[in-house]
Amino acid sequence: MCRMVAIISKKNAGAECLRKYCLASEKALFNQSRHDGKRTQRDGWGLAFYGPKGLSVFKSEKPVFREKELLGKKLAEAGGSRIFISHIRDASNPGNLPREKLIARKNSQPFSAGEVSFAHNGTLFIADEIYSNLGRYKKFVGGVNDSEVLFWTFMKTLDAYGDMQTALEMTRDEIKTVWISVAGEFKTKGIKEPYRGLNVFVSDGKALHALCDYGLKKGKSSLMTPGWEWGRFAVRREKDSAVISSEPLDGGNWLKTEPNSVIKISGTGELSLKTRKLQ
Repeated sequence: MCRMVAIISKKNAGAECLRKYCLASEKALFNQSRHDGKRTQRDGWGLAFYGPKGLSVFKSEKPVFREKELLGKKLAEAGGSRIFISHIRDASNPGNLPREKLIARKNSQPFSAGEVSFAHNGTLFIADEIYSNLGRYKKFVGGVNDSEVLFWTFMKTLDAYGDMQTALEMTRDEIKTVWISVAGEFKTKGIKEPYRGLNVFVSDGKALHALCDYGLKKGKSSLMTPGWEWGRFAVRREKDSAVISSEPLDGGNWLKTEPNSVIKISGTGELSLKTRKLQ
């Protein structure tokens, strides 16, 4: 499964902060990508950031652990941003596609549309069924990635409701509703749930939003912090910024988010972090 980090700051995160959590610290995103030879994040990487000219997105189809210099360069470019999202990919493959079709820049994350950037960790098993409900948004799906189907479902609900928190919740609700009608077919294949992980970071450049919906499985720990549940976000408040990630990014103190929750971090003065539990 993929790994992600997002940072929001009162003014700008600064290149040193981004470098620390994405490249330099002992549990930085870069080090997570190659830590476990059986669970490498080798299927692409990318980052999105909001600078003075708005949203910028960079994506690569190559393993980030083979592009260290390029990662450092892109982090330096993002140093003046207030909101930053980065993603390293361990490709899910619910459609059982050949690997050569899975690995492409268009399948790497974050995805974006307008000023919205979006990163997902998890697997949407019913991607084809959800895709069939996209209507006019089908034409925007350019890859063969269940996460991209999830992204355009989110954009569909965002356009309908106009609020990012509501759109995250309604996207989740749509998937659960579709599952009711197709569950029998999937259960004959041994698939007992519509997804394994709806862990999402999304931003419009004004605030940072997260959905944490990942079934915590006993005995399955994160890559580099034994005892930290695989699907649980880690959060740290700093003087001028807040960091949220798939797991702790160093050996310091990190707060655990609630499972099945939506989170909003906003503000240009004192940063406000609000969490709401979902049913």
